[in-house]
Amino acid sequence: MKNGVIYVCLFVLSSCSLCIAQQKIYEFEELGQPIRVPLAMEFVTRDEITGPIAWGAFTDAERNALVGVSMENGRLIEVDLAQYGKANALLLFKDSERYIYLYSGKPGRFFKYDVRLNELKTIGEASKAQYWMKNSHTISPEGLIYVGTYPRAAVSVLNPKTEEVTIIDRVSASKGSEYVINPEADNDGIVYFATGMQHGELWSYNHQTGKKKQILSEKLMTYGAPQIWRAADGHVYGKKGKTTFRCTEARIVESKVEEATVNILDNLYGDKRALYLNRAGNLVVENNENEEKSIIQSTFEPAAREILTIGDVYNGKLYGSGMKPGNIFTYDMQSGEINDLGILTRGSVQAYDILAYKDRLFMTSYTGGFIDVFTLDADNMPINREPVAHLHRLAKQERLLELQLAPDGYIYSPTIPIKGYLGGTLVRIDPESLEVEVFKDIVPNQSLMSVTPIPETGELLLASSVRGGSSAKPTEKEAVIVVWDPVSKKTTYQGKPISGASVYENTVRGNNGLIYGAARNSLFVFDPVKKEIVTTMPVDNPSGQAMRISLSDSLGADGLIYGIDTRNGRLLQVDPTSNEWKVLGEHASLVGARTAKVKEDGHLYYATHASLFRVRITD
Repeated sequence: MKNGVIYVCLFVLSSCSLCIAQQKIYEFEELGQPIRVPLAMEFVTRDEITGPIAWGAFTDAERNALVGVSMENGRLIEVDLAQYGKANALLLFKDSERYIYLYSGKPGRFFKYDVRLNELKTIGEASKAQYWMKNSHTISPEGLIYVGTYPRAAVSVLNPKTEEVTIIDRVSASKGSEYVINPEADNDGIVYFATGMQHGELWSYNHQTGKKKQILSEKLMTYGAPQIWRAADGHVYGKKGKTTFRCTEARIVESKVEEATVNILDNLYGDKRALYLNRAGNLVVENNENEEKSIIQSTFEPAAREILTIGDVYNGKLYGSGMKPGNIFTYDMQSGEINDLGILTRGSVQAYDILAYKDRLFMTSYTGGFIDVFTLDADNMPINREPVAHLHRLAKQERLLELQLAPDGYIYSPTIPIKGYLGGTLVRIDPESLEVEVFKDIVPNQSLMSVTPIPETGELLLASSVRGGSSAKPTEKEAVIVVWDPVSKKTTYQGKPISGASVYENTVRGNNGLIYGAARNSLFVFDPVKKEIVTTMPVDNPSGQAMRISLSDSLGADGLIYGIDTRNGRLLQVDPTSNEWKVLGEHASLVGARTAKVKEDGHLYYATHASLFRVRITD
């Protein structure tokens, strides 16, 4: 009896050992932070106790901080604002040699920092602001600080003398006006607020009376906000289209314009100007007389900017891009070397996709909805940029999400429209002649998110989203997938694979000819030849949060489909032979990842915040 029990135990243990031995362990590698940018110093404080300190506003993919470096000994000061929420920008205002005012947080609010005591405190109540531009502020002659914000076309106002904060809410009540782009104040204390999406507006605001007035003439109330600036004569001037004007409280007066005043930085101490913290984290200063630069050693960790795109591979180098700014970078798959190439595209904020075609690279970028093409030199460096299209001007589109080469020889790109608008397009590019054609209203009032070629029929599967450009209010309830014929230029199928889905992102064609996609908490399988949904597969959701599944648009060498669950940090696999999915592993770095791409070296590459990662999926 004892021997029987022993044999059973040995059998169970050996079976468990065999299962463990057969279970593949996935190793997740952090490859580095490809995009680091210098931090500009905005001013110097010269408090008698602390000595001269150069200050900058630090914003990276994960945090905001007030950063100071002593110009005498390089001592580093970092005031982290994490507890107040991650803002897209940190604004600094020097009040005196001892005090600095800040605008940051999410929602946005004012702060006061005591340089001498190293103390930060909040000023007034938090606003409802979620976003603002780095230059979206002005200071009136009486010293009031105005910050233009989004949404609600609101302005936060601080009076430093009394430390009273007020909110000018709904500067414009017009439909679609959500932003105050750039406030400017004239010498009389009248402040001007430029707003606009579907149409531009310009408002004058009198702080003494509290009255505001829309002063832009009707003929100039076209798409986008007018450009305004303060000139050396103390007046505020503007431009909309080809019309130039001077601003008054009652109206605009068409006239020639004066050049904007040049802000002189208060960054001088002795004969040295504080310029920036370089990529090594050291303070670069310049001699005010001979302009010679020198270094003050510091322990600052340079800003790492968020990665947006993982693009194509060319000659062993993976190309990717960042956002704010839209730098292009390469990762050498053999050596592991990362190279930041800087901003190459016409859109400097984001580069959405990078496609290798022969010895050239096509890139799409934002803002502006640009398509550019580059030749590649012997070192794989993109050179000789050639403009292909400007979709903002051509079709009121500004985000070209991906580039897909189809069997018909054309490159296709789905788009999202400009701010405040609904209705994306499909862009077709001839990679040889660079001729561009735009197809509108394939799915009315919806953006197009991805393109998957169907070789068997020559058609394309397009996936949509009910959302439009920033601040646009959706009119449709559910997203769709459509089959579209480039020859007849007609839709041959439209369906809703997953009930209630508002967006379908990238889809991928399996070796079995079926197309796989995801939305909400489910995967779907579509037969593009029979034009029918084969099945849907619910994906369990341990967190209970709204799930986002991102599938690679290329297959693994084993013919399987790979993707990530970006809410729960899971690596997923779909087997097209059985149409079943499973979880391969979990890792914290997958939480919040933007996209995932299988590449020819057997790795799945993905980016989370500022870091590039990979995990080997096939040998």
